[in-house]
Amino acid sequence: MSESHQPKHIPSILIWGGWYGSRNIGDSAILLGLKELIRSANDGKEISIKVLSTDPDYTRTHGVIAEHAVTKSDIFRIRPWFHIFSIFKNSDRVIISGGTPIFDFSHAIRTLYFFLPIIYKKTFTFFGIGVKPINSWYGKRYIPYVLKKSSHISVRDEGSKDVLKGLGLSDEKIHLTADSALFAKPAPQDEVNQILKQYHVNDSESILVVAPRVLSSNKKILYLQEDMGSELIQSTPQKISKAIDSISHRFDKIVFLAMHYSGPDSDIPLIKDILNLCTSNNIIFLNQELRPNIAIGIFKVAKLVLSMRLHALVLSSSVGTPIVGISYEQKVTEFLKRINLKNYCVNLFLFSTDDLITKLNQALDNEESIRMHLKQRIEFLKKSILADAKNTLKI
Repeated sequence: MSESHQPKHIPSILIWGGWYGSRNIGDSAILLGLKELIRSANDGKEISIKVLSTDPDYTRTHGVIAEHAVTKSDIFRIRPWFHIFSIFKNSDRVIISGGTPIFDFSHAIRTLYFFLPIIYKKTFTFFGIGVKPINSWYGKRYIPYVLKKSSHISVRDEGSKDVLKGLGLSDEKIHLTADSALFAKPAPQDEVNQILKQYHVNDSESILVVAPRVLSSNKKILYLQEDMGSELIQSTPQKISKAIDSISHRFDKIVFLAMHYSGPDSDIPLIKDILNLCTSNNIIFLNQELRPNIAIGIFKVAKLVLSMRLHALVLSSSVGTPIVGISYEQKVTEFLKRINLKNYCVNLFLFSTDDLITKLNQALDNEESIRMHLKQRIEFLKKSILADAKNTLKI
């Protein structure tokens, strides 16, 4: 076969590390951001982007090639593992990214995922990752080894960097950037308006968007960093509902949405608990699964966003909307520190209703200055992420 007739090799990048396919808006937004960054870093060059997903059909709707990830039910089945081996072997580069790909649960499957690029001698990168504390003896041994074998490590916040330094990595090895979801784009305004009109919300109305996060005492299944007791789970809806009722007169509509609509991580039970306690008559629940770009569009038209979900805060900030966060883990606090808005955050385990009301009123009173601040700060962080991408994601 002549050289001109040989099949063209299209470079292949494999992404894993997020809960891709879980239908979580935050993880989907990270993937959409990564796709934009890979294209920017490679100047539009044709690249095959593969993603390990628990729901390949859903993940394919994000414009990538989705491959079945191995799940717990596949651990003792040979065929899924051979499929995974083939995917890693045939990829030119591996990008480990997602919300928090380094944490202290599910080591059985993830250990092999971490080691396959080493086994196949593939260049692999940790890009814009979050890291939770590693306390197990096993995690403290294999995770630093894998990290040191990688070609590059960038983290999204100082807290993640501190954890890695505590595992023995040098300060020079770890690059500080920010969350890739900042590059995810909103849907066209008419598509967003169409969704809102289904719930009788006019785009000219002032809106508070509320994005709670499921509360659970089942720490291991939901990979939670902190323990949540029954008292916390019972008192939190009461605190949030009272705060919302207190400031509802400052908005035309209060709009609740679920960043994770179904499954064990669904936000709906907490949303319903809060709604049952609220007395205001201008509250709406967008009771449907939203696409990531639609959610971003809704955050964009909001006057203020109150959220426990990290990526509701990230995506709202990306479009310049003021935010107030309820921090259930280090990663939420760290993000608000990263955008220099830590004063607009309360601690889930310590806050009172009055604390939350104060923060919400402060955010409203300073709306314009916060919008101007976010425009500058997010632009700075996006430049940092893009520079990191051009250094590490270019093929």
